[in-house]
Amino acid sequence: MKKSPDPELSGYPSKERLESISPADIAMKYSYIAKCAVKHLWSGFKLPYMTMFETTLMCNMFCEYCIFGEEGKFNDLKSRAERERIFKRIDEMVDLGVFALSFSGGEPLLNPNTCDYIAYAADKGMWTSMPTNGLLIRKYADGIARLDMLEVSIDSLNPERFAKRRGINGLPKIIENLEFVLTKRKPFTTQINAAVNLENLNDLPELANFAKQHDIVLHPEAVHNVMRAGELLPDCELHGAEIDRVEQALRALRTAFPKNVRFYSHYYDFYRKGGFGPHFPCRHPSKLISMKPDGAIHLPCAFYTLFKSQTPLKEIFASEEARKIISQEKTLWDFCKGCKIGCPYEVSAFTNSPMLAVKSALNFLRLSE
Repeated sequence: MKKSPDPELSGYPSKERLESISPADIAMKYSYIAKCAVKHLWSGFKLPYMTMFETTLMCNMFCEYCIFGEEGKFNDLKSRAERERIFKRIDEMVDLGVFALSFSGGEPLLNPNTCDYIAYAADKGMWTSMPTNGLLIRKYADGIARLDMLEVSIDSLNPERFAKRRGINGLPKIIENLEFVLTKRKPFTTQINAAVNLENLNDLPELANFAKQHDIVLHPEAVHNVMRAGELLPDCELHGAEIDRVEQALRALRTAFPKNVRFYSHYYDFYRKGGFGPHFPCRHPSKLISMKPDGAIHLPCAFYTLFKSQTPLKEIFASEEARKIISQEKTLWDFCKGCKIGCPYEVSAFTNSPMLAVKSALNFLRLSE
């Protein structure tokens, strides 16, 4: 088992640690997950089991359906201070029993410390993932080799349509970067995330064929509105018969490419019923920790803040303020009714229904519809 490095040491992680996932890593990961399972069982399954870490709120793309789109520069002094705080936070996650850590954003690789955080979490045994637009993955290829799942956002292989949707003519560079990175990753540990509406629905077979040729996964997800601090983009969601058309197309696509296409079939029932509500409450407050670039923990979710704190995780989740917010998750708040965002949906599906948890696992492994 690898010994976790001292975060104070400069240059972490070393070149030796920038290797791809090894058998020793896998054994350590299973051991860590088993320890987490015991902690969750002991708590009565009341602990959070995943963290969404927004390493930055900056982005170098300007997607038409996303609230982000402002690239900036990191303040080196502030970045160094936050770096040490994040290492400490990861230690707290391990102690609490959080087994999965997703590096998100904005564009997570705009934070120059992200690969250090990935390596530190991997050395602890955590399951790690990262969605990215792919513009910087070649630059950080060795660092992201440690991710359990790399997720690259590509809606279409049509350059003009890609540029329209993403606000930048970056598709050729992203494909070149992705093909380079795949030489450092094992089959089916990389996926393409495709935000789907009627505009790009007919582009998906070409994306699925690309996934088949490269031994990766295509994860198509219906476009949904993204709310942050009460601010909404123009409505970009599917409505009425559009939902049925997209779902039917995705089912046919999965039949044609059973090893390479995965999505949650039951998500579309959730979508039709208007997203989160009393019939299907959001479990983000209790099960998915939202951590911001400075290490602050925000509740109830990554998209709206009623409470934030820099105190240790155990103190936060034992506090009266956090427990009050968690107690309200079944009824929701006005600002989040109708939300359909994917990550909160996943953790909520696992929590709301044992049957959905089983179906979700089978969907994820591409073993069932």
